Parts: sequence; structure tokens; C-alpha cells
Amino acid sequence: MAVLTDFSLARYEDGILTISMAPPVAIGAWDIRFRVQKRFGGTSGLITKSITSGFNGSSGITITNSGQGQFNVAINSRDTSGLEYGNYAFSTERFESGSRTILSEGYLQLMPGVG
Repeated sequence: MAVLTDFSLARYEDGILTISMAPPVAIGAWDIRFRVQKRFGGTSGLITKSITSGFNGSSGITITNSGQGQFNVAINSRDTSGLEYGNYAFSTERFESGSRTILSEGYLQLMPGVG
């Protein structure tokens, strides 16, 4: 069952989205992809980050507790700098050759930055 969560972030601000699998599932050696789209089911990846076994943290996804299914997705200011304010759909999924499983999904609310 996918974890549903919403996340707010100001444009030009860094943030971390923390995801915990429910129920806890070991995610070691999984290939995980995070995508932000204009709507669910969209094909455009406005923000895309992924992790494969052996490359923890190199693209913005960091597994914090492999045995309990916990990981962070870092959203940097450069990721949102070209996006308009508003709501965007995001999803994280486990992907393998020929299949994918949605792990979490929700909305990223992008708000005006201060300054």
C-alpha cells in the first residue's frame, strides 16, 4: 500500500521529504525513483531523482534505515527554481526491469519564497 503524504516548500528553499514505509519493509538493494509531475500519471518528470544499489545519496535520495524502509529525498532550490507556484503531484516508486511499484505519493505545494 502506498504511503500518502503532502509536502510544502517555498521556491528557492531546500527541503527534505522523509518517507517511511508502512508497514515497515526492508528496502536494501532496491532501485527507487522520485518524480514530480504536473499531475498523477503525467509523463514529464519536472524533478527526477533515483537511487540504485550501491549509490546511496548520490542523486538526492538517501536511505536512512534500510531494514525499516525509511529514506529521505532532498529537494534543492535549483530543483524548483523554474516551477510556478502551486500544487504538483509526486510519487516514489520501486522500479525493476518490466515492473514498478508505487511506494508513496502525494502533493508538493510550492509556495512563494521570501525575499
